[in-house]
Amino acid sequence: MNASILTTASLLVASLAAAFVMTGPDAYFANGAGAMIAIGHIVLTTVTVVGALVGAARWTVGLGTGLATALGIVAILHPLGIAWAVMVATAAAAVAGLLGTGLRAVVRQRPPADAPPVRAVALALGLLASPILVGVAQPAGVDLGDWLLATAGLVVAVVYSRAGTPAVWAARAGVPLLAAASVLVVSFPGLLVPLLGFSALGVLAWTADARLAAVPLAAPGRSVPIPAELAPGEILDAAGLDERGRRKEDP
Repeated sequence: MNASILTTASLLVASLAAAFVMTGPDAYFANGAGAMIAIGHIVLTTVTVVGALVGAARWTVGLGTGLATALGIVAILHPLGIAWAVMVATAAAAVAGLLGTGLRAVVRQRPPADAPPVRAVALALGLLASPILVGVAQPAGVDLGDWLLATAGLVVAVVYSRAGTPAVWAARAGVPLLAAASVLVVSFPGLLVPLLGFSALGVLAWTADARLAAVPLAAPGRSVPIPAELAPGEILDAAGLDERGRRKEDP
């Protein structure tokens, strides 16, 4: 467990340090673009940490490795500094733990039978990455339209995660609208990043896996009480009940 805490804490600290790097005076992404990317990275990092420590989800290893490795690009684009050094050191520690045995104690080694389909997970995580898609596309700066587009992607992700038929159609209708809106909001050539990203997510939203993850074919069962007279005697004995379902008195 100590290795798991160290690995996830390193990943979280690296993401927070990257936020300082990308919003500093010498940031490569200007006028709010760095802040937008940092928000997306912190959101995905938080989901990864919770998914690993609480949900024991296997996908957290791959996503966490990708998030930590991506900070290498941030390191190349920005000058050295205290936050830069913290980001690089903790990101390296996170990668070492993720690729090693850092999460072995908390993450399942095999997928559970009731695990959500991979495509559904990719759809939800991709929508959470909306701020990154928009921010990377506009390195010179973002405006109100860009913030609205990124926020809309997060809203669709939250709605889809609530499950149910409305959630499915929110994703199937919302993601194509995000792709269309990116044409109006993001300038070329950066437009290709959100346009292709949202288009790919739109394809995932129309897959059977995305629907089944939100609206499973079999509804959860529920217990139905039966008369004690119909219950097998060994079950009543094990429960400490008599043939009429009343608690047996201790001898």
